[in-house]
Amino acid sequence: MVDSQNMDDISVTDIEPILTSSGNEFKKLKTIPASCIHLLIAIIFLLVAIVLVFIWPEEKNAQACFILTTCRGVLWIITLLFNSFLQRHHNNLRMNGFHDFHRTMVKHNGKAFCVVSGFNTILLVNLSIIFHNYGNLVWNSWFTPVTSIVAVLLLELFILITTHGLYIVQVYNFNKSASSPDALLGSNMPAGSLGLMQPDGNVAELLEKQADLIAYLKDHNQKLNQKLHSMQLTTRASSYNR
Repeated sequence: MVDSQNMDDISVTDIEPILTSSGNEFKKLKTIPASCIHLLIAIIFLLVAIVLVFIWPEEKNAQACFILTTCRGVLWIITLLFNSFLQRHHNNLRMNGFHDFHRTMVKHNGKAFCVVSGFNTILLVNLSIIFHNYGNLVWNSWFTPVTSIVAVLLLELFILITTHGLYIVQVYNFNKSASSPDALLGSNMPAGSLGLMQPDGNVAELLEKQADLIAYLKDHNQKLNQKLHSMQLTTRASSYNR
């Protein structure tokens, strides 16, 4: 009688541990603050470069160049850490069952890192050409290593603002929707997203979706087993107390 009563009291959230309120409810993708911080750091470095160009005297251009190249190295390291942070959170999307949105976010993995690395390469080549062709005479020209760094930072910041802005909007809309995992949406899912292949479908994409679904269901099954085990222990304890 106790077992029957306990089973009747089981709600939908009890048999779907992904949706319970005990730490398994919808989890927002908390990458917007990190994106804003990374963008803010890039803006700060640009402001530092502008100050060094327009305020520092020309005889200190060598020191300014050293400071800015050091800042570029620091920005590269920060971007590397930022990229690892994004990848970790994006991978959690797949494990939580948000396969389609995970594929959208994968496109952003490494974008900032590629932008910063690419402009570092451009800047390195540019500085090498300047020093090789002009030597110390370049310090008395408007096109100096310092001004070239500022030009690179301006173009880089424009690209970062664009990519980060689009990314933040996508994450904000995802967090606002608070939708259920793909596997729990049932008939609302688009055709082919859970393994059904369209006549003109992509086999590689189908296999990727099936692998995502298998990984999600394994995680879902593990949490369900843990929930059932906890319920059995509670039922046995209640029986002993009676």
